[in-house]
Amino acid sequence: MKLPPLALLSILGSLMLGVPAQAGIISPFVRAGVDFNKLKGIENLSGNASWKDKLNGWDTGYFGEAGIQFLGSHTLAVEAGWMKATDSETGTQKEQIPLLLNYRNTFLNAGPVSLYLGLSAGMMSDKMRWREDINGAAGSWKNFKSANWVGLYGATAGVALKLGKHWGADLGVRALAVSAKAFEDNEISGGQSYTIGKTGVYIRPNARLALSWQW
Repeated sequence: MKLPPLALLSILGSLMLGVPAQAGIISPFVRAGVDFNKLKGIENLSGNASWKDKLNGWDTGYFGEAGIQFLGSHTLAVEAGWMKATDSETGTQKEQIPLLLNYRNTFLNAGPVSLYLGLSAGMMSDKMRWREDINGAAGSWKNFKSANWVGLYGATAGVALKLGKHWGADLGVRALAVSAKAFEDNEISGGQSYTIGKTGVYIRPNARLALSWQW
């Protein structure tokens, strides 16, 4: 069914005012929570070094979403997240800020409980900070910092719980394919250059717990 221009303007105006437009068709929501991400870390330090980082583990991050629910069971939202991991032995740090567009379809409703499946796609700021003597070599303690923007996409699944008229909670898992880019250090003392990590695609799984509010 094609909506007339006035109806479309009414829906858009209602969304901008934060008021449900035509109840049951479109309504805005916000969601925020904590997620636990497994980083790929840094596979190797090329050159003459023999060093392996300790960033290949699970680390805590945070995220927030804002979007709309439409046709009862579908949602479309924009997500921003943040997480930081540190290798205490070498002082190496990795910080990631994903920006995603998320689609979700809820199904198999059983009272307040339902299941959902979804897709995500977007970009991520991937930052690294390390120091010159990262492999224990002699030299200055000068710190280096670099950042890449990388693409990522993936799928999610989980369980949603309705907590009254407006509140909700969900527990889910997601796997994101990340287009990783290596970090290069060309300022090591003695003219030795290093490449930290590899260029390629790796899977970044996470588990998440969130609360939501829907108008």
